[in-house]
Parts: sequence; C-alpha cells; structure tokens
Amino acid sequence: MVAEVWLHIGTPKSGTSSLQKYLDAYRDTLSQLGLAYLSPPGKASSNDLAVAWNQKRAEQLAAQADAINRDIKERGEQRALISSEMFYGFSPGDLFDMLPALAERPLKVLVYLRRQDRYIEAKYLQKSKNARFWGSIQDFIQRFDGSGSDYAAQLQPWRRQKGATLIPRVLERDRLAGGDVVTDALAAIGVTGHPEPKSTDVNVTPGLHRVQLLQAAARAGIVPPRRLQRLMAVHYPPKPSDRGPILTRDERLAFLAQFETGNEALRKAYFPDWDTLFAMDDLDSPEDEPGIAPFTEAQLHEITGMLKVMKQLVRD
Repeated sequence: MVAEVWLHIGTPKSGTSSLQKYLDAYRDTLSQLGLAYLSPPGKASSNDLAVAWNQKRAEQLAAQADAINRDIKERGEQRALISSEMFYGFSPGDLFDMLPALAERPLKVLVYLRRQDRYIEAKYLQKSKNARFWGSIQDFIQRFDGSGSDYAAQLQPWRRQKGATLIPRVLERDRLAGGDVVTDALAAIGVTGHPEPKSTDVNVTPGLHRVQLLQAAARAGIVPPRRLQRLMAVHYPPKPSDRGPILTRDERLAFLAQFETGNEALRKAYFPDWDTLFAMDDLDSPEDEPGIAPFTEAQLHEITGMLKVMKQLVRD
C-alpha cells in the first residue's frame, strides 16, 4: 500500500509537459526507486481525469478514478505521484470526491509558480494559438480576471486543508534543484538515483506573431487552427528564442502590483529567507522588457486577404 501521495497540480505553463513526459517514460525505473507514477490507463498524465470531471462524463470519470484509487491502495511503492495542471483551481473537496484514497493517507500538494506577468502571457498564447480566444492580451486578462494569477487566493484552500501539505516551488532556473522542473520535483519528493532529464522544451509555446498568423489563417478558412498549429509544431517547431515579451514594462508592473500582498504572504510562509517571491531585476530599468509589437489590424487584414487569395489560387 502507498504510504504517501504527491499531487502535482501545475500551474499550467510551468514545465508540466516536460515533467509528465519524463514520468511516463521512466515509470518502471521510478517504481524501482520507490515512486509509483499514477495516471489513467494508457495516459501520460491525469488531464483526461480532470476533463471527465469538468465535462461530467460520469462513465469515463468512474473508470479512470477507480483505476487510480485502486493503484493507491494496492501498489507496493512507498510514494505515489499524480500529475495534472488542470487540477490547479480544483477545490480539495472535488479532488477528494473524485479520488477518495487521497484522504486516507498523507497528501503533499506540489505546485510550480511562475511570475504572474509571464504566466498570463503564456496562458494567453496557449489559448490563442488554437483560436480558443480572439483578442488582445488586455482583453484576455479582463475576460478571465487574470486566469488564476492570484496564487495566494487559489492556493488558500490547500493551505487550510487538513491532512494536506502545500509545497510551492518557484519556476526560476536558479531556484530549482538541478535547474529544471523534473529534477526539482523528484528532489522535493525525495527520489534519488533517477536518470537525468534529456530535454525540458517539450511544449514550447509559439510567439505572438505566429499566433496572430495562425488566427489569420483560421479567418481565411485555410485549415482549422488547431490542426495548422500541430502541423507547424512538427515541421517548424517554435523556439524559446522566437518568443518575446508581449506586455510592456509598465504593463507588467501594473499587473504584478495586484498580487504584491498575496505574493508577500506566500514568501513569508514558504520562503522566509528570500527577499522577494519572484526575481524582479529584469524590470529595474525602463529599457528592460520593452514588449513586442503585435501586427496591427490593418496588417492582419492584408495577411488574411492574401491567404484567401492564395487559397483560391490553389483551388483553381
């Protein structure tokens, strides 16, 4: 029987794909080291479990949850790990209803925090690249009220949850064990002797200009945006160097100011030896983080029109 469960809840766009891919690839090795990586049968993460809960797919939810509950009760490893960035925002009660075995043993809740301005940019690009959101990043922030950026508020239920221990980590290279999420997570859990991760750039988010071009192609009716994005990712994968900042320095400072009190509370509670929860030295001068200029509406109109003509030429 598993004596202790670790629940990795994200946040989204904080290296979760890298971690999940590694855990899935080295399940057997990690098992020998005393860690059972649990997910629905045939899945690399528990994202489908979260989707089944959100979409009220009762039959799918029961089958997947039963498999994980059974593993927690029957596996012989000392510790188990469950991972889904989609669990970020779930209440402890919802997760205990879904996976009652979590409430029967000590629970450690692992979450990675990215500075809020970088987090909201990544979330905006992620939603926009598949045309799940249309508009500017300011529109996105207003519509989704920061999309979970208030970490102190989002994590407060876990801080209060009896039997659960919240373990936040800051997504900054020099504050991660080994400089990456995989090594850091396994170090937090207490797993040693594991294979070194080969790569952490598993799910690189495209930059703003590519996202805008994908949306222009969608408007032109070239191909469904999600399919086009996947094809582009295979044949012309985005690079971290392609992605520049979207928000200007002043916009970043204004956005971050909303979370100063909560961030300071988290720092005092979990990182009392640090001066700040997140490094801020990149915003020391007005020249830093200038923001990338998006295509204008006029430019996008021209691009969309050109794509429509090209589509017609191909048909003819």
